[in-house]
Amino acid sequence: MFNNFFKGLIASLALLASVAANAATDTYGTLLSGSYTPSSSFATLTYTNTGNVYTFTLTANDLNALFTTDAFIGAIAVDSSVTPTVSNVSGDAPVSIAAGGGPGGGFGFRFDLTGPKKDRLTDGESVTWTATFASDVTLSLSSFALHVQGLTDAQGGSAWYTAGTPTVSAVPEADTYAMMALGLGLMGFVARRRRA
Repeated sequence: MFNNFFKGLIASLALLASVAANAATDTYGTLLSGSYTPSSSFATLTYTNTGNVYTFTLTANDLNALFTTDAFIGAIAVDSSVTPTVSNVSGDAPVSIAAGGGPGGGFGFRFDLTGPKKDRLTDGESVTWTATFASDVTLSLSSFALHVQGLTDAQGGSAWYTAGTPTVSAVPEADTYAMMALGLGLMGFVARRRRA
């Protein structure tokens, strides 16, 4: 009886590992288009997805020290032919969708991070949002470019940047834990019934 319980437990844990989502964190600072290269990375973009729904968090670090006190991240160009809808925006900047964008026209759309009255992502700020695509898409390190604006004339006014090597880790979804708990509960119920 306990042998079957442990077999079921191992199967449940294997299922949990197999359906975990991936979380990627990309670190930005590599010049893509423009003339100014910062001395180190200045932003991180973390994203997870379940099917066609992605959750993003963008954090701006050291913009004042690496660029100028007027620098801000104005947009994220995304290389995707499918344009999403945006919801659940929270943090220090607005997020909306704009057509096209990115250097060379090679990107499908952009997340615009600017709003009225200079509402934008500046040094030490972050913003989180959900993007729901009409169909499944695969986004990765090479799918994004960040536009830093408000640079000095000597820095070229603005520039686009890509990320270095991403960090990827498995992140179990909440519904995965619920399914595992339900399965363990059912196995416990069956084991008790067999004892009685």
